[in-house]
Amino acid sequence: MRKSYHKSRESSGYGWIFFLLVLIGGIFVLGWKALSHEAPVIKLTSSVKGIGKQTVMEFTVQDKEYSLKNVSVVLQQGSRNFSIPLVSEIHNTPVPPWWKFWAKRPASSGDFKARIGQQSVPDLKEGQAALDIVVTNNSWGRFFRGGRNELQLHLPVRFHPPEVQVLTSQVYVNQGGCDLVLFKVSPGTTESGIRVGKYFFRSWPVKKSLPDTRMCLFAYPYNVDPKTSAQVIARDVAGNETASGFTCQVFPKRFFKSTINVPDSFMERVVPAILSHTPEVQDEGSLLKNYVMLNRHLRMIDSQLLIAYAQKTAPHFLWTQAFLRFPRSKVEAHFADFRTYMYNGKVVDHETHLGYDLASTAHSAVPAANDGVVVFAHYFGIYGNAVLIDHGCGLQTLYGHLSSFAVKAGDPVTRGQTIGHSGETGLAGGDHLHFSVLLDGVFVNPYEWWDPHWIHDRITAKLEPYR
Repeated sequence: MRKSYHKSRESSGYGWIFFLLVLIGGIFVLGWKALSHEAPVIKLTSSVKGIGKQTVMEFTVQDKEYSLKNVSVVLQQGSRNFSIPLVSEIHNTPVPPWWKFWAKRPASSGDFKARIGQQSVPDLKEGQAALDIVVTNNSWGRFFRGGRNELQLHLPVRFHPPEVQVLTSQVYVNQGGCDLVLFKVSPGTTESGIRVGKYFFRSWPVKKSLPDTRMCLFAYPYNVDPKTSAQVIARDVAGNETASGFTCQVFPKRFFKSTINVPDSFMERVVPAILSHTPEVQDEGSLLKNYVMLNRHLRMIDSQLLIAYAQKTAPHFLWTQAFLRFPRSKVEAHFADFRTYMYNGKVVDHETHLGYDLASTAHSAVPAANDGVVVFAHYFGIYGNAVLIDHGCGLQTLYGHLSSFAVKAGDPVTRGQTIGHSGETGLAGGDHLHFSVLLDGVFVNPYEWWDPHWIHDRITAKLEPYR
């Protein structure tokens, strides 16, 4: 009997020890969760640098383990607080029962939009304001008040748009060509330029000591109706915008049209080579389909990349003279030629040729058209081996179909310096140079830039008083 009694006492003791361990473990887990600071993550999805009349702010909130409990936006100015209504879309998923504290919680997120401009907060005044975003989740953190995160922004408040004074009384521009306009903007302007239809051309200070006096090279692209108006645009940090017109006479141009036959022998030479250099495009399964895809789709990709490369530009002109033309060359194709492509007597594509094709002897040395810095020198889609040179203020030149390179990205180059040799890489029917001029990534007519008189009358004479 005594032995059985001792066994019973031992079993009871082990039971109490197990119970205490479970209790201590539970208290530890509950304490850890109650003291945790796991909070949702706030991310702005729209850039807000100031508050204007109609400013809209968008942000997302994400939580890896808990549901969103509360999201609030408060605008603070001086001693006044303005609670901002939210338009939201919250994505919560079912959570385990409260007693399953060990279970993994599902992630949750929300998309939010807040109108913080003067129209939605009429009592807001110009000056400064603080924007406070506070979010909490339904965790047991912070002693059962939920995990909390906060994002505060200190923003200028501006309701009046910038002022613009156009200094160039009148400009004359050819369709597909360029001109230069000078204007002044009021202090506080953060972005300015000229808008022509869907295109926007950036402005630059005429000199460092005059940051509010701006110069803007702009173009009337070949595909824009000459009747389209051009406007000087100025924006401030709060997104307020001013549009100011100026006298601009546009001379319409009629561009060439041509028909190009595409034989199998040509496609067999160019298509596999381009595909091997551009793994981002997919094989369409036939030689003709691949050619049309490259001529159309890859051409569009290249154009978008050139717009991105336009951001790699100096904030001032790197050149002083007229641009050089490929020496001793014959024009084989003009700017904005509208081409119809034929295969076995049938039309297979239509594209516009945005540059000059210039032919000389095979593998001729190709000079840099002007002083600048090489942006890239590598294989580039339909242009094959190509060099892009930046000349400052968004102005760049493209040299395509080269057989070899004599420069690399980052190299400074001088007017007339050999940058490579002509060839027939890419979509080239024979040895020649494809030469393009771009302004903010928009193709413009190179012919003007070869003309010293045009350079003087349209650009350098206007800038002379500021030199």
